[in-house]
Amino acid sequence: MNQRGKKAALLSRARATARLLVEHATTPQARADLCLDLLADIGGDTRCDDFRRILHALPADERHYWIGTLYTLMLPTKVRRSQATYFTPPTVADAVIDLAIEAGFNLATDDVLDPAAGGAAFLSTLAGRMAITGLDAEEVAYRLNGIEIDKGLAVLSSRLIAERLGSALPREVILTGDALRVPIPASYGLVIANPPYGRIAIDEVRGKAWRKVAHSGHINKYALFAELCFRHAKPGGIVALVIPSSFRAGPLYDRMRAFIRSQATVLAVGSIAGRDGIFIDVAQDISVLIARKGDVHDAHLPVLFPVVGLLPSNDPVVEQRLPEDPGEAWPLPAIDPKLVGGATIADYGVTARAGYFVWNRETHRLVPKLARGQRCYPLIWAKNVRQGEPCRPAGKKGAGADFVTFPCDSTAIVRDPAAVMQRTTNDKQPRRLVVAMIDPSVQKKWGGFVSENHTIVLTADDPDKLELLVRLLNTAAVDQRYRRVSGTAAVSVTLLRQLDLPSPAAFSTALAEADDAEAAAIHAYCAQPETVDT
Repeated sequence: MNQRGKKAALLSRARATARLLVEHATTPQARADLCLDLLADIGGDTRCDDFRRILHALPADERHYWIGTLYTLMLPTKVRRSQATYFTPPTVADAVIDLAIEAGFNLATDDVLDPAAGGAAFLSTLAGRMAITGLDAEEVAYRLNGIEIDKGLAVLSSRLIAERLGSALPREVILTGDALRVPIPASYGLVIANPPYGRIAIDEVRGKAWRKVAHSGHINKYALFAELCFRHAKPGGIVALVIPSSFRAGPLYDRMRAFIRSQATVLAVGSIAGRDGIFIDVAQDISVLIARKGDVHDAHLPVLFPVVGLLPSNDPVVEQRLPEDPGEAWPLPAIDPKLVGGATIADYGVTARAGYFVWNRETHRLVPKLARGQRCYPLIWAKNVRQGEPCRPAGKKGAGADFVTFPCDSTAIVRDPAAVMQRTTNDKQPRRLVVAMIDPSVQKKWGGFVSENHTIVLTADDPDKLELLVRLLNTAAVDQRYRRVSGTAAVSVTLLRQLDLPSPAAFSTALAEADDAEAAAIHAYCAQPETVDT
């Protein structure tokens, strides 16, 4: 069985065990006690014996990971989502610590802080590594520091560190509390974290530090944790973060990118295939950031872009400079820097805009059928968009079409030749870019249509060029390029407009020769820049 199969089997066993125990997991302490019972060779609950035997056959880091994961699986769904409790797998924790050591973190002398200690993935692994270097357990315990918002997890994590060291801890290594609210008086040689993520309301945020890393209408927990981590790293200290890839290219993370570069030299931006099952129940792509606090980042310095958490490779790690503008996006290096299309959707005569209608805010305007005397237009839902099929309106509940009423004429009504793209994809969809042409019969029958806000509308005067673009956008070659500039499940209109594409001439010529869009896209990207019609 391969690694993915083993992980799936362990996750299935962990879920089954959680279902057995959840009725007793009514408090944080109760959850911690149930998990701690699994550390013993012989436990008090025989129902867990099969899972116990499996755990005790695993290396310590994997055993600790799955015990921590079991804890999260027993959390109420709302609590788990609000805390964004998703633990760092051992392969990733090891790789991140390796990168931190390469960057200058000293296992023998530096103190460590993890402000989102979770299941102690980092601190337990560091404890094991420090012990291997010959440090005694007491010294290690005084060098490691964690903060965890969940009391039960804090108890569990402390015990996991103690087990790694082989002795009781002489101090409280992991404090219970919200790291964004508790005072942190010291600074550290390594600040390492896989922080929680998710939107947070401005009235929940303390102080004004958030302004350095976020915009008022889009404050994410992980951006606040990033600011905290840089604030508490010593000059010359290393900051190592496992965070959603949206920070690399999201238009609303320009402040965070500029802040990081103002605080430190960026050393590495690693990519993790989050959708390939490395992180449990995480739909977002995940990145690793390694930076050394001190000087402002020099745009002329190359940054490493490793692939993290996979089997070792003999291929050299790609290096690339960050953009001159501190707030600009940090795209991953091109798959092949020589393969540049040199065009954008504008060269196809196409414009892109976000879908208009937010149905749950204006439910009174959403009607199931045309109403006499009202100006109504059919609504295209994101689920109506299927790659390779003409897009037609179909109701949210599947029957007929839904319509949106308008008191007067509106630019939201699309009357031109158009295509619609899904703005958000889920982890079961193989493509990030999913787009379909609107069936011409839609405009002919109703005079136009409206698209919901979870879509992007592409319009053009020339329907043939628009259809050509749609075929291109639906190829794997273009999808891969978009993924390298964007790390989120949501498609950004801005990034879509900037996406590097083969020219219409290059793609249409290749398509005529190959009669296969996938092959034609690859061939069109191979055109030399000077031959591309821009």
